[in-house]
Amino acid sequence: MTAKVTIVIPTYNGEKYIKKTIQSCIDQTYPNISVIIIDDNSTDNTLNELKYFNSEIKIIRNIANQGLPKNINKVILNDDSTFFIYLGHDDILPNRHVEIMVNTFNTETVAVHCNSMAIDPYDNKLSFTRDDEIQIKKTNNIMYQLSIDNFISVIGMMHRTDIFKSICGWDESYDLYGEWLYYIKLAQYGKIKYTKETYAFYRIHDNNITKSLHINKDKLQKYYQYKKKCRQLAHRHTAFSFYNEFNYRKYYLLNYLRYIKALYKSFN
Repeated sequence: MTAKVTIVIPTYNGEKYIKKTIQSCIDQTYPNISVIIIDDNSTDNTLNELKYFNSEIKIIRNIANQGLPKNINKVILNDDSTFFIYLGHDDILPNRHVEIMVNTFNTETVAVHCNSMAIDPYDNKLSFTRDDEIQIKKTNNIMYQLSIDNFISVIGMMHRTDIFKSICGWDESYDLYGEWLYYIKLAQYGKIKYTKETYAFYRIHDNNITKSLHINKDKLQKYYQYKKKCRQLAHRHTAFSFYNEFNYRKYYLLNYLRYIKALYKSFN
């Protein structure tokens, strides 16, 4: 019997693209997939759009907005799958994606990440968001690279569900992000791999979550503290060469200076 794969799609006011996203999951060549939609109290027509799929998907509806980490944890910490993918409500998977990702795992692998192709609101391809060779190089020195910045794209990434549960999922202290901290913890359980055999489609539009992180000084401060926590945790869990230690401290200082500059702008 093939291992079960859950695709969890958190959505909030996702009426415009949600049907294409779900259809790309249903069209997968892999035979044992569960598609779970967790709606974070949408106020648009999202729930009506979901009726199109009937019993092909499972729908969980929050009566109050809970934020991305809590939504992911709510599904996966109670899931019985072997693997899972978290997919944005506007992103798309090519139809062999799950099959390829599952076949990339071995006993040491805890997660597999991949590239993504940016697409516009009309499904036109724009460009790859990462360089494959650079991603491979960084993945081979993962803890050092995660002490510098989060280079891993969550789009299309596949994870072992039992390891996610061991880590207790994403840190729920943060409303819109949490994957970087999770990756650092994840890398302590086994090998994170990168594959060039498939990629996901990442939709670019005016309402992307990443465009809402720095809209005021409070969110800016919280995001800086989060990044500081990630860098320090990764630094504690690897032995750095003199060269890597120098680079770590340089990037640490540069990011602090960028933060001060952004904070100054937020007051003016």
